[in-house]
Amino acid sequence: MVVTMFELQLITLLMIKHVVADYFMQYSWMIKDKATYGAFGGTAHASWHGILTGLVLVLCGIPLIFSIALGILDSIIHYHVDYVKSNVWKAKKLGPTDQLYWVTHGIDQLAHFMTYVGIILLIEECAVCV
Repeated sequence: MVVTMFELQLITLLMIKHVVADYFMQYSWMIKDKATYGAFGGTAHASWHGILTGLVLVLCGIPLIFSIALGILDSIIHYHVDYVKSNVWKAKKLGPTDQLYWVTHGIDQLAHFMTYVGIILLIEECAVCV
């Protein structure tokens, strides 16, 4: 499998988007709600991811409706990955001084990045969108 320049640009932009949404646009009121299913903070955070993913895809020339659909998919997946991680932290009473806290954080980040790989694969499989 050969990675195209378009795919490399997409993964790079999606990773930049991820850092912006996860670290610059995530506030304490979002973080505290992520272990409660359906709570506003967690859904707001995941929604930022979906909106920004859709925006990145549209700016890269992906048709609007497909970009919106993939943004929604990203939002749903992101929400559930964060929900699981947050509940592991809560159940085990983990904090930044615990090794397992960082292990679960790393797995969380890997799951998010693999979501972007999946999004790119879906784009490449959709002949209309390329």
